[in-house]
Amino acid sequence: MTDPRTILVQRLSSIGDIVQATSPLATLRCRFPNARIDFMTLSHFAPLLENHPSINRIVKINPSETLMTLRSMGNSIDEDYDLVVDLHNSLRTKIMRRGIVDTDTLIYKKPRWKRLKLIQLHINDFADGFNQRSLYHDCLKPVLNGQTDIPQTRLSISENEQNQAVELLKQIGIEQDYLVVIPSAAWKTKLWSVEGYKSVFSTLLKETDLSIIILGTENDDICDKIDMDYPRVLNLKGKTDLRSSLGLINNAKAVFGSDTGLVHAAEALGIPAVMIMGPTSVETGGGTFLANSVTLANEDLWCRPCSQNGKTPCYRKEQYCLTSITSENVINKLEDILSV
Repeated sequence: MTDPRTILVQRLSSIGDIVQATSPLATLRCRFPNARIDFMTLSHFAPLLENHPSINRIVKINPSETLMTLRSMGNSIDEDYDLVVDLHNSLRTKIMRRGIVDTDTLIYKKPRWKRLKLIQLHINDFADGFNQRSLYHDCLKPVLNGQTDIPQTRLSISENEQNQAVELLKQIGIEQDYLVVIPSAAWKTKLWSVEGYKSVFSTLLKETDLSIIILGTENDDICDKIDMDYPRVLNLKGKTDLRSSLGLINNAKAVFGSDTGLVHAAEALGIPAVMIMGPTSVETGGGTFLANSVTLANEDLWCRPCSQNGKTPCYRKEQYCLTSITSENVINKLEDILSV
């Protein structure tokens, strides 16, 4: 394979997976510093990658595009790029690939059989140290020229966006250091208890000068449930878009919450995180990466992981993977991070 002059990286969804894809993206930029590298994703996730130093152009796909339109996009890809790196391998990207004839392609292979055995039979055939970033890099091996380093993920926030976040908080009376809490997730089985969050809040408000900012979408009811009538607790559920959320996270002392996209985004901004991981696992794509971040999970529980993304309902009388994680566990880890 000759060195490509134009590269298209595809990862259509979702936030956490796109964030993890910025690691192989950085590898491609290092390997081909003079190439034009475009990144294709769904339009509502595109703001996540704004100002990214490794991306020349973000190619936005409307989620409602027809199959015929996707196929014609493949024909255009064939004309515009020397190399396509499909880090999604979904129905949409497969349809687009059918229109590609002359362009080299590298395709991410999902470990479906290993994950099936892990989830259904509790047989773990994954190598020690496995993670989603290493899996993404496997499909890059034909062009890596022996390179083995796996870089950290990265997102980019402009100085103006940082200043806007500071100004927003000043307007609502918060000028001291703060912690960002991201309690929601795509599936309710991944949500820690309301009582647990409130216990952590009470301790932090009593023992520190930190403010607490809760982030979530309009439909994230747990944000309202953990809110407290206290001046240093601010519930911004539904009041921030993706870029302003990233701006707030970028100025935080730390982040804690569920195994969800914005917690992964925090690490990509260099902000340490405490991730509460219940039914998912590192082998299914979860977990933290920064040296000063922490993943809290009950590793000895025989029934976890029980699904790849938390979609499967818990069949036990109690969801022990989450109830076994106490507020003291979270507070101790947060204190470790904040003391550095």
